[in-house]
Amino acid sequence: MDSREQNWTPMESSATGTHCRKCGTHVTQQFARVFGDNGDVVHGCPSCTTYREMQSGSHLPGERS
Repeated sequence: MDSREQNWTPMESSATGTHCRKCGTHVTQQFARVFGDNGDVVHGCPSCTTYREMQSGSHLPGERS
């Protein structure tokens, strides 16, 4: 296990901050881990995307359901 995993705190944002690429809204690191792409990059958040789109992955680039 690397140091990033050992020090991960779900409700805190990373030092650089995690933001939605679509609208710029701040999201938690846990949100990015769950709803982001494989690199934890968020392409849609509750401010600009429906939960249905986030659950299906249709908000991710290259993914169409």
